[in-house]
Amino acid sequence: MALTLYQFPQTGRLPNDSPFCLKVQAYLRLAGLEYRCLGVPPFKSPTGKLPMLDDNGLRIPDSSAILAHLEASLGERALDAGLSESERAQGLAIQRLVEEHLYWALLWMRWIDPAGWPATLKSFFGALPPGPRQLVGGLIRRKLRRDARGHGLGLLSREQILHRAEQDLATLAALLGGQAYFLGAAPRTVDACVYGLLGNILGSELRTPLTELAERHANLKAYCARLQARCFPELNRA
Repeated sequence: MALTLYQFPQTGRLPNDSPFCLKVQAYLRLAGLEYRCLGVPPFKSPTGKLPMLDDNGLRIPDSSAILAHLEASLGERALDAGLSESERAQGLAIQRLVEEHLYWALLWMRWIDPAGWPATLKSFFGALPPGPRQLVGGLIRRKLRRDARGHGLGLLSREQILHRAEQDLATLAALLGGQAYFLGAAPRTVDACVYGLLGNILGSELRTPLTELAERHANLKAYCARLQARCFPELNRA
């Protein structure tokens, strides 16, 4: 299986500061698959979004579609092999909580919040000269502001967004409890999804108010550390 992952260029310590790119890399590592990464602009993807996986010439955009393709390809070696219907439903519900709600809080805190924007601008566009940096960054920021408002979370106040994110994180901590992973002793697809976002909240140089909220939950911190050690041991040696 010759796999190439097209993703946003790496900008910091994490393998990627995009939760969805980090999600796919975590899955590939958990599944023990060999792959290479190429940092590209999003227009290289047919959907205009990244990540995108090339599997022997078959190009698959969208992180969830990528994981579904890999699960089907792996058969009995798939991460979710052997899960019950109830366990699969639990995993999907957790994934939706993380990717369809908590993600938007992180996006808002990084890209829209005046307190977080300067660090985001420097991290993602620091290689550009000052003029183009402000222009390109500003254009993307305006688009993401529209997206967040269209989602609905961007219509709320900063305090309301933080309150909802706090609820999301407390829910994740309660669902994880004392387990090693969200569905038990072994990592599953849902863990790649959750780590993609929690890793960006707890492990990125781009700290936001969500970082402090997540750090209040010792089991979420230990969970991220556990997945980092398993998926990206090179980060522990850095």
